[in-house]
Amino acid sequence: MRPRASIREYEVLRAVMTSGTVTAAAHRLGISQPAVSRLLAQLEGNVGVTLFERRGGRLRPTAEALRLNDRLDRLFDALSYLDGTDPADPASQPLRLAAPPTLGHRFLARAMAGFMKQNPGQMISLETCTSNGLVSRLVDDTIDLGFTLAELTHSAMELIPFHRTCAVAVMACDHPLARHDVITPEILHGQPHIALMRRHMVRTRLDRVFAQAGVRPRTVAEVATGVSAITLARHGVGVAVICPFPLLRQQEEDLAIRPFAPEFVYRASFAVSTVRPMSQPARAFMRHVQLAVRSEGWPATWTRAAP
Repeated sequence: MRPRASIREYEVLRAVMTSGTVTAAAHRLGISQPAVSRLLAQLEGNVGVTLFERRGGRLRPTAEALRLNDRLDRLFDALSYLDGTDPADPASQPLRLAAPPTLGHRFLARAMAGFMKQNPGQMISLETCTSNGLVSRLVDDTIDLGFTLAELTHSAMELIPFHRTCAVAVMACDHPLARHDVITPEILHGQPHIALMRRHMVRTRLDRVFAQAGVRPRTVAEVATGVSAITLARHGVGVAVICPFPLLRQQEEDLAIRPFAPEFVYRASFAVSTVRPMSQPARAFMRHVQLAVRSEGWPATWTRAAP
């Protein structure tokens, strides 16, 4: 007869499942890495199956590990009750979000407010960071859910698009180029251009579009956010090619907004972990955001407003 697995061994399993690495699991449990590895090996021996496979320096749970982890919910819920906490209480599962400033300051803050009204007591934290910072936070298990407009790739992360939109060119209403119905790279050749910083992935994509067309706009300013680009464009500094979501929902009186061609697609996506299960609050917030995008009528493409 095999020895019965201990609660500590199950705690190690869950910690590795949610953290993705032995190092992170050890830090979470307050024990050494060798102790985590030893307890995990003991658990595999006690249950008689392989629970993790090592790929690319990370531990990937097997199907057996996922099934066992699902069956542990009742055990850890019972332990939570004994500790005086209720796992069904929203406050016991804080939702940790991260996003770039463009998404965080407007769209997500508003979505958070609506979600918290529907879910009284739900604790939510939102931090702003770069796209690279978003990946590291998700991998290190310091956030539950990320949001991005960049096309990120990482073995421990999956992007789930929730809105698609196309680039627009923005400029002051009295700008000479405002007479065009569509702005193309050729039209921008030699024109004052407000660009995003080179560290942004979309800057590289847009530079490639200009290079393929054989044109070179005259960059007069580089900014970190779409908000700054719109502000400079509004004051006549130049033309900015940006993602309109979630900064522009309709035409504005003091700003000319024109479609940009060729089509330059942006996808707003959820960033989720592929190595640990998603929490119930994270799943609920994703549904809330998807409904908010549809109900608020964010445009996917832009047309010139009638004069």
